[in-house]
Amino acid sequence: MFTFLRVCLRRYRQLAVVASLVFASAVCTALLLLRIVHTHRLTHLYLLWNLFLAWLPMICSLVAYNFYKRSSRLSGLFAGGCILVWLLFFPNAPYLLTDLIHLQPQENVPFWFDLILIVTFALTGFFLGLISLVLMQAIVRKTLGAIVSWIFAVGVLGVSGFGIYLGRFLRWNSWDVIVNPRPVLFDIWLHLRHPLANFQTLVFSALFSLFLLAAYLILMSVTHLSAEPDWSN
Repeated sequence: MFTFLRVCLRRYRQLAVVASLVFASAVCTALLLLRIVHTHRLTHLYLLWNLFLAWLPMICSLVAYNFYKRSSRLSGLFAGGCILVWLLFFPNAPYLLTDLIHLQPQENVPFWFDLILIVTFALTGFFLGLISLVLMQAIVRKTLGAIVSWIFAVGVLGVSGFGIYLGRFLRWNSWDVIVNPRPVLFDIWLHLRHPLANFQTLVFSALFSLFLLAAYLILMSVTHLSAEPDWSN
């Protein structure tokens, strides 16, 4: 019992973050269940699946972050595996923002309720992704230094814009890279080979990546506010 309490005290910041994300996910689920009970329809049920996919990179980052701290060879290999899985599934988290495209007037449900519903899911997935990146950047910073860690973070956010495009418009899933890699890689090569011929791909990916970078910089700035010196002294 005391060992469990000591672990909780050492990791209370992680527990607080996870608890807030679990609470947000519970609010999402409650709103969706309320809609289903009211309308007797399963409209927007896909949001739960998308939220589950958004949790995968968060779980991978937490596991990698805590295993990396153990400083053993086996733990390092396991953390490396988690990082690879995280890279694969990371775009699923901010992808929830694109579910706003489904927002439209529905019968028997106020438009504002669906707005709150989808935005709540979108923001929860959004923060799941950004917080997981904070943990992964901490691993890279500890291993390779601050400059490399920022190159890593910016690179991940840049690639994610393209990954989200592949999911939203070409309807590829993260696991297709493993179970059906050839057509996925062909689509990727086709768009990269002829970027000007796929102007929408280029613009969407770039703008979404810039948005993610701006949001990430804000989040990182906020997390450092508490480290400022006390002005009263």
